[in-house]
Amino acid sequence: MIPNIGELAVLMSRWDINQQRKNKWKQSRYMALDYYKGDTNEYTSEYFSQSTLDKVVTGNINITKRIIDRISLVYMTPPIRKYSREDITDYFVHKDLKLQRLERMTNLLDAVLLKPCWRIKEDGTGCIEYDIITDYEPIFEDDPLKPSAIVYPITMKATVLDATPEQFVYWDNEHTFVFDKNGKIYTEDDNPDMINPYNRLPFVECFKEGKPEFSYLDTNASNDLISANLAINVAETNKNANVMFQSFGYLFVNGSGIDPDEMQVGQDKINFLGVDGSISIVSPPNAIPALDESIQSSYKMLSQNYHLPISFVEGTTAASGVALKMRNIELTDDRKSDVTRWRNTEMELFDLERLIIAVEIGQDAGDLEDVDFSESVEILSDKEQREKWDWELSHGLIDKADILMQQNPDLTREEAEDHLFDRQETEMLDDEESETPENTLLQALAKPVE
Repeated sequence: MIPNIGELAVLMSRWDINQQRKNKWKQSRYMALDYYKGDTNEYTSEYFSQSTLDKVVTGNINITKRIIDRISLVYMTPPIRKYSREDITDYFVHKDLKLQRLERMTNLLDAVLLKPCWRIKEDGTGCIEYDIITDYEPIFEDDPLKPSAIVYPITMKATVLDATPEQFVYWDNEHTFVFDKNGKIYTEDDNPDMINPYNRLPFVECFKEGKPEFSYLDTNASNDLISANLAINVAETNKNANVMFQSFGYLFVNGSGIDPDEMQVGQDKINFLGVDGSISIVSPPNAIPALDESIQSSYKMLSQNYHLPISFVEGTTAASGVALKMRNIELTDDRKSDVTRWRNTEMELFDLERLIIAVEIGQDAGDLEDVDFSESVEILSDKEQREKWDWELSHGLIDKADILMQQNPDLTREEAEDHLFDRQETEMLDDEESETPENTLLQALAKPVE
């Protein structure tokens, strides 16, 4: 049954800012997204006066994105999917790219929705595109962990003076429509009855560590990471202020007969201070070592919490690939459990993709028979990587085309082989040119006289 205006008003009250817990949950998610994008000045500025901010550069170390991207290892290399109908992938647009971002957003926010959407391309053919929904409202009835409806915003005001009402999309198992905060419902010409053609919520729920036990509001938008990032940015801003205001000593003049307006400051200036006058330079204490220690402490905490070597968190380079490998054992173990969870997500996603294709064009998408995630990437130094390739080449395990494809995953084998062939031809031409009489004469003339 379609909700009436009164029910929609109740629904919108769920967005009310006075509901502290829900507002805190949503605000923490907005804050996490800001930190991921590096838009953090407004949070750091709360700890400083405006007069300080006018003269000091605000610290903005984007440690959040660095860590989130580093721990999101499952889709770093796209998995190999085996479909019973091989051509079905023609309908999937930028799937691996969107799933890579989905993994990162899930690790950041702990709860994210993925919505495969049937859309018509410019050539008139249909395809499935993937919307990642980070701002949404789950509506519950009997089961607090199984939403009966989903609401999310689709348009926002461009400016403060924009009079256009913000619009939201409503989905339940039976209906879907667009409405605004005034309760006005917008219907589409091809769906005047606002029927949900899929008879289910067309979303895949993604959680960082599985569905929470009691409530969606129990999910944690990387609060520890955001708090540490805030502390680092505040400390960096304090360092900038220390450099700006306390790097130089202050001239201090004392005496009863001194007129400040007549004082002259400069290397070529001489002032008479009187019998009781004195002049000295006061040097403020250096707070930078203490601030550096505070930042280092935050880095250590993050490296422990996220199973990362502190060299990565600090942005420095480890001594060797072997050392990195030893330090990343815990991170590799984390990835194994993540793969299990994301394999289940892949299956849930295909069930929804198959339903969408059946409803929209009446075709059977077949089955997703297997999802093969790549093994974790071995971390090696440049020297170790070269030695590994040399050993594999000498034992016939790989060829030069394989190495090119590892260096550039976007290359196909055919493109890699063509590149090697073109390079070989160029080298042969260079060798032939170097053997011409003209070049031989030039080389001879260039030799020193013995």
